[in-house]
Amino acid sequence: MFNPDKDFNRILLECLGREGMSISALAKDLESKGFKHHRLILTGYLRAMTDMGHLKEREIPPSKIYIVSKTLPDSIYEQVGKACRKVSNDPDELILYTLFRIFRRPVFDSELRSAGVSRPIGVRATEEEIAEFKKILRRAGNTVSGQTAVTPSSDMSERVQEVLITMLLDSTDSRHLIAETKQSKLI
Repeated sequence: MFNPDKDFNRILLECLGREGMSISALAKDLESKGFKHHRLILTGYLRAMTDMGHLKEREIPPSKIYIVSKTLPDSIYEQVGKACRKVSNDPDELILYTLFRIFRRPVFDSELRSAGVSRPIGVRATEEEIAEFKKILRRAGNTVSGQTAVTPSSDMSERVQEVLITMLLDSTDSRHLIAETKQSKLI
């Protein structure tokens, strides 16, 4: 189940916390939050996350305790928000424009909140557009509750390239490869 505010991986890691949990304790905690999964499915999911290096498995007979070993990378919303804050003093409109260009559709309020935008911005999309994109998202397995969606009110296409470069450099930890100054003479 997709939730624009949080995805299942993040909810699972929050439930595990620093001390970790057994499968049965985790299943009960997730069920109290509205995520009802069979324990065998949850076990497979935890093992996959262990194989990916996100969790560590510690055996305390008769059960296994799963502990968070590293955090998940930022979501696309968090990455866009951070990059826009690095390149702009007033990043909210730039965040909206960047998400609009990446997704090629109006951006929902919950997506903007995930990117760190708390004030109303942009131009409200029509009800027909909202219904159409909700249907497309539902077909892809994503659910969006009854919300508004907005489009940018100004063109910021020249700034998007700067945001995407910042995101790429940050995600690959390659900022050290950039030439800070230009050489004026050949030595």
